[in-house]
Amino acid sequence: MRLNDPTVDSTDRPRARSAVDPDKIAPSAGAILDAAEALFGRRGYAATSVDAICTASALPVGSIYHHFGSKSAILSAVLDRAGLRFFAELDDAVGARLEPEPRMRKYFEQAPNLMARNANYFRILVATLQQDGDKQLLDFARQSVAAAAATLAAVIEPVAAAAGVRDPAALSLDMAERTNSYALGAAILASYDAQRLRARMAPLYELIRGTIDKAAAQDEGATAGRVT
Repeated sequence: MRLNDPTVDSTDRPRARSAVDPDKIAPSAGAILDAAEALFGRRGYAATSVDAICTASALPVGSIYHHFGSKSAILSAVLDRAGLRFFAELDDAVGARLEPEPRMRKYFEQAPNLMARNANYFRILVATLQQDGDKQLLDFARQSVAAAAATLAAVIEPVAAAAGVRDPAALSLDMAERTNSYALGAAILASYDAQRLRARMAPLYELIRGTIDKAAAQDEGATAGRVT
């Protein structure tokens, strides 16, 4: 069974397909993922056995293999579900009725609080990104990061387009990928503490906004140069 094939489930959020649809997850599968996320976040993936997940979820090993098939499949589903949950919570915190500029600003304002709330997800993600000896696990983490970048790029792109950037999609994805790197580093240095994380991420919005303005000005200058 192959998990996390890149796909697009909606126009709003490109995401990776997991073994379990988050909207239709069985209670027992949810209990397994809850237990695994807590254990992976606290102990790490390698140090967490399937037996430990059985104990923490109060479910037999047969139930785990029925839903997921392997420990690596559990990790894939944990990353997928936690990533979707994080952005759903961020959407709820930001609201749906804001114009692109204030919406982007509020995304950056609210992200540190929700990163701290979802600290286990980010701990697991960072640790899995370092699994260069296990290509499957590394692919799971990279797909989660790519899905996050695509989601954030969709928030940045309308602002870049309104500013007059010639290729807002490309710039927005680049800014989203840079944001991922910045935010993950900030989370590690802040030890996932909300207050410290807010302080470390405070400059990020202005950096992104300034990059958009600079790109728009460069594009305008290049266009003017061709006209003259």
